[in-house]
Amino acid sequence: FGGDVYVVVKDPLPEEIDFSSVLAKLEKVTPKNFVYNLECIFVGQFDVLEQRDVQALYLDGAIYITNEQSSEADIYDDLLHEIAHVVEEMSNNELYGDGSVEQEYTEKKKKLFDILTLEGYDVYKEFDLYNVEFDPVYDEFLYAKVGYDRLAIMTPNLFVSPYAATSLSEYFANGYENYLTGMRKDVKELSPSLYNKIEDLFMLSYGEQ
Repeated sequence: FGGDVYVVVKDPLPEEIDFSSVLAKLEKVTPKNFVYNLECIFVGQFDVLEQRDVQALYLDGAIYITNEQSSEADIYDDLLHEIAHVVEEMSNNELYGDGSVEQEYTEKKKKLFDILTLEGYDVYKEFDLYNVEFDPVYDEFLYAKVGYDRLAIMTPNLFVSPYAATSLSEYFANGYENYLTGMRKDVKELSPSLYNKIEDLFMLSYGEQ
C-alpha cells in the first residue's frame, strides 16, 4: 500500500471482504506523501486494541486494525480515519498553526457543553472546556454516559458525527474521513475552517506530485 507501506494480515478477515480491493480504493484517495510516516498496517487481534477497546489505532508508525469486520465499507472507513491521524502527525503545523481549527472546535465544544448543561450534566465543573487534547474520562463520559446516539440528536448542527466532539485530533480525523466518504458538503457547511485546511492539504500534495 502506498508503495512503501508493509501490510501484514496476521489473522484472517471474513471471506466476503476483499482486502486488496479496500487497499486499492484507499490508494486512489491517499496521496503518497500523506503516508510517509506510515510504515506498516497490521490486521488481526492485538493486545493494544483490546487494552484501549478500539477497532483501530495508529501508533508509532503503524496502523493496527482488528480482523473482526462486518463489511468492506467498515474497514475502509476505519483505515481512512487512522490515515487521517498519520496526516495530522505530518502536517500538524499546517493544520493548527494559525489556531483557526482549534478555535472552531472549541466554539463547538462550548455549544455542546451548553446543550449538555441544559440536559442536566454538570460538564463545566467536571471538564475543562479549553482542553483540546484527548481526555479518556471525557471520552468515556460521551460514549457511556451520554451515548453517541443521543449525542447525534443533540449536535446535528455542530458535528458531522458525534465522535468528532471527543478532541481536536478526532475532530480533524472525523472531518478527513467524512470528506472522503461522500460527506464533503456536510464538512464544508458544519466545519468551514477544518474543510479549508483539508482542501489546502490536498491541493499542496497534488501540487508536489
